Amino acid sequence: MATVKQLPSTTNAATIIWWGKKLGSINMVMRSLFITAIALAIYIGASASSASASSAIAQPQNSDQAQTQSARQAPTIEALIDSMVSYHPYVQAINEGNYQAAAELEIARSSFDPFIEQKTKSRVSGYYDGTNLTQRFTNPIEDFNASVFGEYRIAAGDFPSYEGYYDTLSAGEASVGVAMSLLQNREIDKRRTELRNAGLATSQWQALATSLINDFVYKGVSEYIAWYESALQIQAVTELLNAASEREKALVTRVEKGDLASIVLTEFKANLLQQRLTLAELKQKRDMHAQMLSFYWRSPNGDMLAINNEQPPNEISWPFWIGNGQLVTLRNALHSHPELDVMKLEQQVVENKVALADNALLPKLDLTASIARDVGAGSKTLEGTETKVGLSFSYPLGNRKAKADRAQLQSKQRELAHKLTSTQQAIVQRFEQALVYWTQAKDIVSLQSENAALAKTLSKVEKTRFDAGDSDMFVLNARAQNEIKARIKEIKAKVDLLKAELMLHKEAAMLHSVK
Repeated sequence: MATVKQLPSTTNAATIIWWGKKLGSINMVMRSLFITAIALAIYIGASASSASASSAIAQPQNSDQAQTQSARQAPTIEALIDSMVSYHPYVQAINEGNYQAAAELEIARSSFDPFIEQKTKSRVSGYYDGTNLTQRFTNPIEDFNASVFGEYRIAAGDFPSYEGYYDTLSAGEASVGVAMSLLQNREIDKRRTELRNAGLATSQWQALATSLINDFVYKGVSEYIAWYESALQIQAVTELLNAASEREKALVTRVEKGDLASIVLTEFKANLLQQRLTLAELKQKRDMHAQMLSFYWRSPNGDMLAINNEQPPNEISWPFWIGNGQLVTLRNALHSHPELDVMKLEQQVVENKVALADNALLPKLDLTASIARDVGAGSKTLEGTETKVGLSFSYPLGNRKAKADRAQLQSKQRELAHKLTSTQQAIVQRFEQALVYWTQAKDIVSLQSENAALAKTLSKVEKTRFDAGDSDMFVLNARAQNEIKARIKEIKAKVDLLKAELMLHKEAAMLHSVK
């Protein structure tokens, strides 16, 4: 589509071709000069008119047009929630915790990965020239803090008598064995504690993510229904205002004919102005919520989406209705609230740490057993199969550090127990408070609907009485104002009921679940 600045060039081209056809009898040089002169004159005139037209176009209109083109029809509630939990960067940042927790679990599991080690020792100077090499494969086992190992040793050269254990036959020595703990580290040790707590951390992330995303969804849906409330109120006030504007035309005609005093028309216009002011305030409120709603509504690329303010959806597909069965489900969900899950999992983490502290108070008694055999030629003392069994024992006197750690962790257990009780009571209290508000909201909706219907009837009757000359403009205006206020309050009451249902789901953490 040609812009304002492009129009002159398009007109110039057509004009030049037309003149070129008309001047077919003029020689080539004169025709070219003549066409050039005409083109220059047309360009100057068209550029002046183009500049004048461009200056008349206001910049806000361009921005409004761009905004209208980018605005979209409002989504349903479920579509909004789906875009929030799938594409919003805040939720994506929360979901990164899943990968971090999985990485922590993998790190903890790596403590039980098998490994290979090699040691080489050689005398490079002095009387003895012995060299030995040792290779060992070790596979840790979770139970009993045990490990199974296989070892190969080979030595060459001479060793002093106090290093005779390095000697092997010519082909080396192969051995297999097992090591385990009999007291301390038998039931639990640092590696197993870290592994268990890493698994609990994954569950903690899921519970915490559910809590955070539920709060985030609540904020987004709250903005949506606040916008929806303003949009419905604007529709109602606009409908009444249009009817009042038509009535104003009839009053103007009657004043012109002398049937009414001009002051009556002035009073009606003053009342009409108040209604327009109310409409302007509602639009201001609607636009504010629409702007905030664009922060929550996201495209698959994560970009904010503008909402079309002019037309609210006929059906928002409200998914959070409350019935007797749904109320029972929400009550049962309080027992598995994510806030409680986080604290219960934290209690398990502390319990594991307490068990580790109790383990540190035990004596350390470790067993090692192995079978070895040398292969090849060499000293007869190295021939045959050797069976080795070893025990190691240690115990720190006093052991004040382990005792202090246990006392500190036991205090932490009591702290978490008190916090869990307090949190349980707070969750139930918030739910019961939301339930009371919801119960009252249902009654208010019924009363406000009756009030709106009555105000409409009174306003209609008052118009009939005014036309018959049985009423004055003051009463008519009062009835009209009451009708508008009643319609606004009726819409507010219905939306407040939606807010109450949303709050019940929020307190039960049932708006969204992370799996």
